[in-house]
Amino acid sequence: MKKIILLLALFLGISSTAMAQQKLGHINSDELLALMPETKAAQAELEKYGKQLEKDMADMETELSTKIEQFRSNESMMTTTSRELKTKELQDLQGRIQQFSQRAQQDLQQKQQELFAPIIEKATKAIQDVAREKGFTYILDSSETRGVLLFAEGGEDIMPLVKAKLGIQ
Repeated sequence: MKKIILLLALFLGISSTAMAQQKLGHINSDELLALMPETKAAQAELEKYGKQLEKDMADMETELSTKIEQFRSNESMMTTTSRELKTKELQDLQGRIQQFSQRAQQDLQQKQQELFAPIIEKATKAIQDVAREKGFTYILDSSETRGVLLFAEGGEDIMPLVKAKLGIQ
């Protein structure tokens, strides 16, 4: 029993010594990304791309509405075969619109990834560089969307150091 207590005391002593040597820091990565000028440019480009997709979608929907109106106004004069062909044409157009909508969402997500990946990579590198330069063992993300930090008393907010590294005021 004495050996167990002695081993436990020794382990706790080593653990507390090891913990005392750890240097913890935290940063709000959402805030950092929002401060980076590249983010504003990427967001503007993404919005422009999204608006073009919306315009293309609206044009297709307008075309469908126009064709539906034409169909309804001429339906009584159409032959059965003609009516079936026009109905099939309208259904095909509606299917293409649905496919376009799904593809547009995927394209927008892909564009966002393409635009923001280099920015996130740059921020991550700056955080890692600051952590190494200042001797941090761990850096936790305190942002609301990605945060893993539930409580921050102690540790050091490295935002000012990373902003300086990136040249952000």
